[in-house]
Amino acid sequence: MAIFRCLQSGQTVEFTQPHDVESMKGHAGYERIDELETSGDNEEHLVIMRPPEAQKRPGRPRKTGHVGH
Repeated sequence: MAIFRCLQSGQTVEFTQPHDVESMKGHAGYERIDELETSGDNEEHLVIMRPPEAQKRPGRPRKTGHVGH
């Protein structure tokens, strides 16, 4: 089993067949991440996430007053 990450989008793909893993090793748009994680110092990394911010709705704001004919 091998896990690869797309360098452009960041999505991960997992392959279990040996011939699929070998073909992905030559692909320049992907990097193998399961080897990167196991070859490191095995340190834990703390990721601090903020709560989501309210997004402004796109487009023109609604009219609030009465509009005559």
